[in-house]
Amino acid sequence: MMRVRDGISRDLVRNANDPFFLASAEKRALLREASAAIRCYQALAAISGPMTNDPARNIAVELSQFADDLDFRYADETKAIMLEAADTIRLLRLMLGIKQESV
Repeated sequence: MMRVRDGISRDLVRNANDPFFLASAEKRALLREASAAIRCYQALAAISGPMTNDPARNIAVELSQFADDLDFRYADETKAIMLEAADTIRLLRLMLGIKQESV
């Protein structure tokens, strides 16, 4: 099981609000890290039982695919997916009883 870095949601929100904060390679790495974090939290949540209508299931895959095609995306698309990833991570942390990050 991987360790999820504290501050990932904050970094996603910061980058979504300032598209020039990170270079493309750093954005790709952040999106992949967010995807891995969501998968990790999903695995922890699965221990307590299957989640119905799991919104995080698709976003983790979508983040990885988005990172691969980042150079061909508009800034508003990047902002939207980063904010969605941050929200998903917050929701999963809440469901798991993990202390929320300070944003």
